[in-house]
Amino acid sequence: MSLRHYDSIPREQDYGALNGEMVFGFNKLDGQNFCVQYKPKHKIWGPCGSRTRTVDENDEQFGETVKYFNNSKYKNILEEIVANNRGKKQIFNGVEEMTFYFEWFGENSFAGKHQEGDEMHLALIDVFMKKRGYMEPKDFVDLFYESGIVLPDLVYNGPLNAEIIDKIKNNDWTQEGCEFPYVKEGVVFKRSTLLPGQRRPSVKVKTKWWLNKLYSMYSEEECKILE
Repeated sequence: MSLRHYDSIPREQDYGALNGEMVFGFNKLDGQNFCVQYKPKHKIWGPCGSRTRTVDENDEQFGETVKYFNNSKYKNILEEIVANNRGKKQIFNGVEEMTFYFEWFGENSFAGKHQEGDEMHLALIDVFMKKRGYMEPKDFVDLFYESGIVLPDLVYNGPLNAEIIDKIKNNDWTQEGCEFPYVKEGVVFKRSTLLPGQRRPSVKVKTKWWLNKLYSMYSEEECKILE
C-alpha cells in the first residue's frame, strides 16, 4: 500500500496568499512528523510513516513511535469517530482511505530532536482523505477535540493579518504574562475552507524565541533546512 506523507508547510513570508483569509491557527508542536494510513471499510491500519519514508516497530528512529501508537487507545477512538461519521452527507461517507498525521514530541524536544528521559506524546495534527483532500479545520476541531486524543492548542480563529502574525513572532513563552504561554515554536495557520481542486493552503509563523535558539545551536545552512 502506498503511503501519503505530510506536505511541507511554507513560511508566511514566502506565501502571502492567505493574508486576509479566514484561518484557524494551531500551536506548532516541536517534534517529528508521523503518519498512519487507515481503510475504514475493513478497519485496516497501516502502513506507518515519517515525513519521508515508511517505518515499522523495528525502525531505529521511529520504532518507539509505532509501538506507542499500536499500544495506545488511539486506534479505537479513531475507528469509532470515523464509524460514527460515515453516514449519508457525513464527512467520511464514501471515503475509502485516509491518513492520520501526528507529531511525536516531548516537553524538551527542539527542532525535531528529543531529550533522553522526556515523557513522549503523540498529537493528532491533521487528516487527509483520499479524493477529498485535507480536512477543513472546523471539522477537525469538531470531531477530535475532547476525544481523548492529544491535540495542538487552537490559538486563533479569524482573519490572518499583521497583528496576529506579529503577536506570534514576538511571543516568548519564557516571559511571565506572555499571551500564548504554550506557543514555543510558532503557529500553523490553515485556511478555514477548501479552495477548488481540494486545496487547503497553510502557512507557518515561527517565534523569534525559537529562531534565536535555533541559530545559536546550528550553522546557517542547517538552520535554513530546519527553519
